[in-house]
Order: sequence, then structure tokens, then C-alpha cells
Amino acid sequence: MQPIRCDSTVKNVALDTLFLIVLQAAVVIALGKFIHLGLRRHNLPSATSQILAGIIVGSLGLHDMIVHVDVANAEDTYGGYVSEARIFYMFYVGLEADVAALWNDIRRATIFTYASVATCLLLAAFVSGGMYGSMMHTPVRSPEMLAAVLMLSIADTASVDVSRMAGEMRLAATPSGRLVVATAIATNIICIVGEGVFSCMKLASSRILDYSAPQRLGLGVLSLVKVGAAVLLLQPAVAFINRRNAGRHRVGNWELVLLLAAVHFIGNFPQQVGFDGMPVSLLLGLAFPREGPVARSIMDALEYPLHALVLPLYFGAMGMRLNFSVMSGAILVPAILLTLLGLIGKCAGTMGAARFLKIPATDALRFGVLLNIKGHVNMIDMSLASSEGIWAEQALMAMVVGSMISTIIAGPVFAVVFRKEKEAYECSRQALEDMAPDQELRMLACVHGPHGAPGMLSLLELLASKPREQPAIHVIHFFDVARKNANAAPRPYHRRVQDSEHKLMDRRQEATTQVNWAVDVFTCATGLVIRQVDAGDRGSAVNAKTVRRWTEDVRPGILLLPYHREQHYDGTMVCRREERRQLNAEVLERAPCTAAILADRPFRRCGTSLQLPTKISTSTEAAGNQQGDEKVTIHIAAVFLGGPDDREVVALACRLAKNDSVRLTVVRCVLCENTREHDRVAATSPDTDGEVSVVVQDPDEECVSAFHREYVAKERAAYAEKVVTGPMDVVEALRGMAGAFALVVAGRGGRQPAELVVGLEGWTECAEVGPIGEILASDPSLEMGSVLVVQQKTASPVPPGPAGAGAGGGDLTQCEVQNGSQKENSRKI
Repeated sequence: MQPIRCDSTVKNVALDTLFLIVLQAAVVIALGKFIHLGLRRHNLPSATSQILAGIIVGSLGLHDMIVHVDVANAEDTYGGYVSEARIFYMFYVGLEADVAALWNDIRRATIFTYASVATCLLLAAFVSGGMYGSMMHTPVRSPEMLAAVLMLSIADTASVDVSRMAGEMRLAATPSGRLVVATAIATNIICIVGEGVFSCMKLASSRILDYSAPQRLGLGVLSLVKVGAAVLLLQPAVAFINRRNAGRHRVGNWELVLLLAAVHFIGNFPQQVGFDGMPVSLLLGLAFPREGPVARSIMDALEYPLHALVLPLYFGAMGMRLNFSVMSGAILVPAILLTLLGLIGKCAGTMGAARFLKIPATDALRFGVLLNIKGHVNMIDMSLASSEGIWAEQALMAMVVGSMISTIIAGPVFAVVFRKEKEAYECSRQALEDMAPDQELRMLACVHGPHGAPGMLSLLELLASKPREQPAIHVIHFFDVARKNANAAPRPYHRRVQDSEHKLMDRRQEATTQVNWAVDVFTCATGLVIRQVDAGDRGSAVNAKTVRRWTEDVRPGILLLPYHREQHYDGTMVCRREERRQLNAEVLERAPCTAAILADRPFRRCGTSLQLPTKISTSTEAAGNQQGDEKVTIHIAAVFLGGPDDREVVALACRLAKNDSVRLTVVRCVLCENTREHDRVAATSPDTDGEVSVVVQDPDEECVSAFHREYVAKERAAYAEKVVTGPMDVVEALRGMAGAFALVVAGRGGRQPAELVVGLEGWTECAEVGPIGEILASDPSLEMGSVLVVQQKTASPVPPGPAGAGAGGGDLTQCEVQNGSQKENSRKI
């Protein structure tokens, strides 16, 4: 007989396995997309479709036909690939995470995490004795080990699954979505640490993965030291690569490959000794510098492969783990029981936390269902329990089925949360004057090129008075997609091959890459996290859809748009492209929040202009500062005539005043015969029915009184009142602001006192900025500063029919009634 060549057999098995994975991945992706065509109408996440596709593909028996080697389950085939997918995806989640926004929710997330984990641990410890007989495997080591593994399995949450579904459903920017994602990640880390400690105890077997328990503990500590050293060395290395590629959209290919290899190498430190590398990958992403071309290159390189290829196979492998040949009641009953235990524990914990945080009980129940998603997270516990003889193979399959059940039922719950969050955002007033002064302000801005980018970024910096607490700011850059010549195929600018001989000069002169450069400068100087989104400028209609889509993703509190006119060197405002005017009009008409148009005037002759971050401006550029004073003072004026838009102007100006570099002055124009009437107070009078009516003070007077109380009295801002006799005096007062302020904030109008603006319609050529904004922005004087025209969100129309008619009709009507009640001038007591 001829000897069997083992190396040849292993090589053939490896090739067969690779062919099997490629084939199954292609089938799962195609079938998952086909199934999702029907499920997406119900707002279900694609993970549900991919799991169902995995179940169908797994039932075809492709493994037995291609790979002629027996395996215990599909996890033996896909375990390594699943681990690699988790490393890169959790690194991507950490890199994309809004750290400031998550930090603002740290208190709620901590309470929810400890409440849900503690409840699940207590419940699992209580029921483990009753489940000992059905899940044990003879000979079993001890019931204590079964209780420990069961506690970790029920308490754990799949952070990959939750973050992926929340991101796909556009919930990452909502308070509910952030709370669920942060709680899932914290819960997953706690259970991973618990599993690592458990595997290093003497209660476990003497050797696991060729390492004894003391050896695993020492290697685990050593891997943590390596990770810490790698994180410390990673930041200066990334900073060096950013300096080498300053002004470029992305780094070179070899630098990108080197960085991804470093991420893979560092993320595998814990997995080499049998620990889960998810926390390390997440920490690596959170600590990774987010400014410069390095972060953009890595996110561009990982986004499509992860979402289109890796994650579909990740969820499909979950379905392919199901083995129909061994399915029986002995598996389904424990699977359903384990799912119910997890639901009971999670929901009980979240409801207790919600009661403490005064969150509705229905929302807490939904959070409990979402936090019960298991996915692949239990595979380490399953493998450990199987190798330790803690439970039988039937119990292992029951855990697989339970994980799929918990993940599938989370899809409809995500759809409900998505619908409620969408309705709440659309029907809410979203006015800055209704927000608390310390409430976080999410911002979305648009730029059309490098000419207007510095002014818009400077305004964003002034609005973000606390950079460490400011959520990520999104900037949409509409770049020109016109072909340079008739033969050149249109491609995104960041994919164009740059001339290596003139890489420094050419890339700085190109207009599109200069926007990247400006964003990088502001990010480094201010410490803000600015997310740049590149979109092709394809006309006002397409651009308006792009803005509307990103408002749904970001859920901003204010939307900033550039004026369609740009300042010429002689001070005149010149219209470059009429399509930008149409874009502003369409966006303002459907804006779901406060919207503002910035007329940037960079050629201001005297004083400070909005062109540089305040932290790197020199004292010679500041108006009114003494020589040698390093602090820059930016003088801002807010014009107040009256009406909702002007009250929004004051609210926005008050947020600007929180910045130490801003000196705010509110300028109010009042008619001479009405100066005394503004001091009226609330009066009471009996009705014919014997009831008492309380006349509520004018909202404009309330706004001015609150401003006096919170800012003028505390010397945080100034107030000036100009007595006018008519609209022409208002025009003269506006023109008198030239030379005194770097930025003038005004309301769009349309709801201002008629006696102050009547007759000014002839001044208005651009309805999107109103008469006041037009007068300020069209002034050819080089002393006039930039102008910001603000529009408060208009109330959504009440849907026809009785309250509650249609999906979500009751909530919308109730919201409109609540908003309308705030505008009543009197109420009965």
C-alpha cells in the first residue's frame, strides 16, 4: 500500500473549503437581496433577510457535496472568518462612533447596562438548577459551571448585530438608537471580560487551547500590554502619515494596506490566546485619529466591503449553522425557553432602569427585546461549554436556534422604533427657542467649494462652544462632477490619479481637495469631529434630495446653507450659479428643523472675518483688541423685530454667546409710539362665567425678558434698542451696522410686525433670505460683515380626518395640538 500524503489532503480540503465559502457567500448575498425586496417595505433590517438566506443555503447540503470532511457544525468552517469580520467591523464602529454624543448618554447607558446584566445574571442563576437535568452532559463537571456559562449566555448581547441594525435603520443619531447601541457594546464587553476571567479560573479545565489557566491569565495580561503600547504608537504614526499626505483626500495604497494590516495584527493579540478580540478592536477604533486623509481612506476602504460582502456572510453564517437533520422537540423547547429567559431578564432590567430614568415602559420593553440579540456572541461560551462537558450537543444546537430566534424577532421591533423616531422628529417643533441652553445641538452644513468652506466652518466652530461635548458635525460637500474634457470619464475626484512629480502643487490647487484641507485644518485646530460627506453637484432637485436624506440620517437641530451669491473683491455680491438659489428655496420649504443661510463676506476690510478658527487667529486680525492680547473677539449682532424667526435668531445668538470669543449685541427696532406698550405685564379679568382668564405676555416680550435676565444682567451680552418711525428707519439702522460686526444674524421674515417691514418687499429679490437679509447681504460696503438669515421650522400641517386615522395619525395630531397650545394667548383657570 502507498502511504497517504497528509499534506496533499489538507491542501485539497483547504481549497475545497475556500471554494465552498465563496460559493455560499455569493448565494447568500444574492438570495438575501432578493428576500429583502419584500421585507424592506416593512422597514425590516437586511440582517433578517440574510439570516433567512443562510437558513435556505445551509439546508442545501453544499458542505457535504464539496468538502468531504466531517465537521461538528458550520462554525468550524466559518469561525475564523466570523472572528475576522468582527475585528474589522468593530474597528469600523469605533472609528465611526460619535464619541461626544455617546459620552452625553453615558449615565443612561450605564444604568441600563447594569440593570439588564444584573437581572439576567440573577435569573440565570435561579433557573440553572432546574435546567441542569435537560442540558447536562454525562459526565458533567459541576452544576456551578453550567450556571456560570448560562449566566454569561443569557446576559450577553451581540454588539455587532445591534450596531449594524441601528445604523442601517438610521437610528444611530437618535437618543433611543444611541442608548441601545451603547448599552449593547457595554454589555458585550462586560460578558467578554467575565468569560475571560471564568476561563482562567481553576474551576475550568487544566488546559484550554493548549494553555493552562495560569498561562492564559499571563498571556491575557501580556496581550493587554501589547494593545496599550500599540495604541500609544498608533497615533504618532497616523499623524506622520497625515502630514505626508496633507491636502489630499486619501493616502496611497501601500500606506492603506499597511494600516489595515496593523489593525488586523493588533486586533488578533487576544484571539491568539483564546480571548475575544472585540473590545480591543473597538478601543482601537475609538482611539484612532479621525482627522486627515488616513481616517477618510480607511472608512472609504472598509465601508463597501463590510456592508456589501462581509456582513451578509456574517449573518448568513448564523443561519447556516442550523442543522435540520437533528432538529427535534428536545432542541426547540430548550431554544424557546432560553429565548424567553433572555427576554424576561432583559425586559425586567430595562423596565427597572426606565422607571428610574422616567422613560416610558413601552420603550423599555422594546429596548429589552433589542438587547436580547445574541448572534455569534455565544460561540465562545458554546465552544467552552462543549469542550468542558457542561452540556450536550442538543443543548448546543438549542443555543444556536435561540440565537437566531432572538435576532429575527428584533427586526420588527427595530421597525417600530424607526417609525416612532421618524414620526417624533417630523412632528416635533424642532425650534432652538424651545431647546434647553445646555442641550446638544446637532448640525448639518453644506458647502459648494473652497471659497465658502472657511466661513461655514468658522460659524460651526462658534456654535460648538464646548468641543468635547459637541456631537459630530456633518458637512456635505457638493463637488463639481463636470468632465474636464469630452473624452474623460466622470469619476469622483478622490479616485483620480495624481501626478507624483507635482503631487504637492497640483493637489493644493484643485478646488475639491482644498475643501478636504480646510476640514482637516479646522478639525486639528478646534478639536471638533467634522464628518465630510462628498456628493456630486447634479442640480438643485438631486441636491435637495441628498440634503433631505442626510437630514433623516443626522437628525440635525439646525441646517446651514451657503448663499447663492458670493462676494466679489470690490464688495458686490455676484451670483455664480442660479441652481444654488433653487436648492436653497427647496430645502427651506421642506426643512425639518431650523434652517439658516450664510452670506459669507470674506473680503471685509476692517476687523475680524469668518475665515480662520479662533484658536489660530492672530490678535492683529481682531477688532478692538489691544496689541499683544492673544484672545480674539468676534463681534456679532442679532437683529430683532419680532415674530418666530426673530425669536429663533435670539436663541441662536445666545448659543453663539456661550463661546468665549464672541461678544453679542441684540439690536431691537421698535416703533416710537409703542415703546411703552412693550412693558405691559399679564393682567387678569373675570369672565361672564365667573372664571378667571390669564392673558399671557407677548412671546416676543418673553424672549426679550429672558435674554435680559440670563445674558444682559450677567454681562454676557449687550442689548441696544433703536426707536424707528417706519421701515426706512429700519433700513438706515441696518446699514449703520457696517464696520461694527463680523456677523449679523437676522430672521427670514414673513411673520414679522407689518408696520416695520411694510414696503420693503421691493428690496427683496431673493425670497429665501427675506427683506432684512437682502438689505444686509446686498450692501456693497467692504465694512459690512457676513450675514446669517435664520428660519424657524414651520408647523407641520395636521393630517385630515379624525385623530388616530391612519398609521401614526394619533401621535402626529397630538403633537400638533401640543405645539399649537404653546401659542395660545390665554387659558382658563
